[in-house]
Amino acid sequence: MIPIVVVLAHLALSTSTTTATTKPNIVLIMTDDQDRRLGSLTHMPILQREMVSKGVDFTNHYTNQALCCPSRSTLLRGQTVHNTNLTNVVQPGGSYNKWVQSGQDKDYLPHWLSAAGYRTEYIGKIMNGYGISNYEVKAKGWDWSDLLVEPYIDDYNLPVMSQNGELPVHYKGFHQTDVIRIKALNRLRNLTSQSTPFFLAIAPFAPHVAFRQDKPTHRPIPLKRHLEDFPDVKAPRTTNFNPPDKYQKNAGGWVKDLLPMDDEAIDFADFVYRTRLQALAGVDEIIAGVVEVLENSGTINNTYIIFTSDNGYHLGQHRMPAGKSLFYNEDTNIPFIVRGPGVPVNVTSDIPSLHIDLAPTFLEIAGVSEKDFPQFFDGRSVLAQWQDPMSVTAAGTAAGHGNSKESINIEYWGRAGIEAPSAGKLGSPFDDTTYKTIRLVGTKQSWVYTVWCSGDKELYDTAADPYELVNLAHDKTHARLIARLNSLLMVTKSCEQNSCRDPWSLLKPGAAGQALMSLTDAMDEAHDNFFADFAKVSFNTCLAVQSDANEEPHFPPLTDRAGGGLGRAYRNTTHAIKPAGGIRAFSTAEYHGTVAQRHATVANLTAVAHFLTEEELAAR
Repeated sequence: MIPIVVVLAHLALSTSTTTATTKPNIVLIMTDDQDRRLGSLTHMPILQREMVSKGVDFTNHYTNQALCCPSRSTLLRGQTVHNTNLTNVVQPGGSYNKWVQSGQDKDYLPHWLSAAGYRTEYIGKIMNGYGISNYEVKAKGWDWSDLLVEPYIDDYNLPVMSQNGELPVHYKGFHQTDVIRIKALNRLRNLTSQSTPFFLAIAPFAPHVAFRQDKPTHRPIPLKRHLEDFPDVKAPRTTNFNPPDKYQKNAGGWVKDLLPMDDEAIDFADFVYRTRLQALAGVDEIIAGVVEVLENSGTINNTYIIFTSDNGYHLGQHRMPAGKSLFYNEDTNIPFIVRGPGVPVNVTSDIPSLHIDLAPTFLEIAGVSEKDFPQFFDGRSVLAQWQDPMSVTAAGTAAGHGNSKESINIEYWGRAGIEAPSAGKLGSPFDDTTYKTIRLVGTKQSWVYTVWCSGDKELYDTAADPYELVNLAHDKTHARLIARLNSLLMVTKSCEQNSCRDPWSLLKPGAAGQALMSLTDAMDEAHDNFFADFAKVSFNTCLAVQSDANEEPHFPPLTDRAGGGLGRAYRNTTHAIKPAGGIRAFSTAEYHGTVAQRHATVANLTAVAHFLTEEELAAR
């Protein structure tokens, strides 16, 4: 791993000519498991009024993995999941304990922004596995943190948080979303009263599914004041909602074996959709509060506000009653809306971006020169497309034709599940969900190609088939296309740094060794033999973790790369990862988040604050 003092020294030097008072502030609001494709954003009127109509809605923003902990690691490190090696939400694949053991918590976003002169703060959910068993292992780098802790994180009416790694506190009688809102706005008022530029992350748990009285509910628990909202709304009946056998049986992995959803399952999907919208009403109130504080302090015009989620969600698509974890658009194409200095208003843009692009973008905002970015970045700054979202330059050379910027790596390892009462009947959880995917989002070349660890393959023409129903992987007329997509996936499945940003540049079929620019270039018949003979993406077996040997071959070979590739030159080797979380010592049958609590203050929270006792912590 590169010594952190070296990285931070570079950052400090590179920003020395920019005064603190001229640097923009950054507020990141990140929900948990919020869909883009199912219309949740249209049911958030404050988001529409304060963000969409006053900023840019980027419709092609993706995460590299549709799961909480892996996705969050990519945002915080600027690396794709196979390079952070946080591949799941629990050990051995991932968790907060693995994050710490890998040493990546010593060299990530808050450290870099601090070196650039920013004050950094984080409120809410940071990563799976941070809980009563390890709360004292403070999240490094943040000047202030106030984090939700397991196992109480998924019981909305039992908000328990640890402030700066100190003894967890239960805010009795309050709803978790209100607690996060009150705390975040209090910190924001403090930050805006100072001259130092700041980065504030606000990460509510909504609309993630919840537990209640130690039992799964398979849906979020909204604030009490929103329990009757959206009474007539139903889950969208998209074209791929509960599809017939002629589509389902041609899918891949365990998806092809799912039974049709019966009336009970469909009714439950409708119920879950309503409660998700109700839960997001509380997030809308957070947005309102953030804008109000920034306007009242006079800092709104010098602050970027970013709204996103860690991953998406499905409700009935491909017969999956509820959940995430898959490569389909519902799970990986996520909300991403920006407003701020130089950002035009009321614009929609289809220029692609990824969570791995956010850390580089934040550093550019902070005045850090690209030459001084951490060497291991896989992403790129997308500040230029925030400020000129229709820019041909920002879209890249050969835009629309499946160029490198439009080529998105998606991956998954290990267990996935269905978040619905029918899960057990359908065979959930599934331990063979490992797959590799390449998705192209060009206007003229729009495809998704997946190889499952079982050997199953899926190919969809997402221009003609946007709901990804007609699997073309076994259609021989697409053999030439599949050969190209396989070769591109061979690059992206273990890419690092520039090979992630420009994977086509590694494919040089011509005699002169000239790199390709796009899929359209690659489809030239002159390149047929090159791609037909290229190594194939494959797995030896289905494993729960990332394994070089299991995923061979790699291109270029891992032996030719620093540290053996896969980001290992920039993180520690991890061994046995301790389980995290703990056991709940108390529960409640009450619902909180009343109309009166909409206007509660930090003083109200302090009045009910209960520090967990040794007995309550004993279940660690």
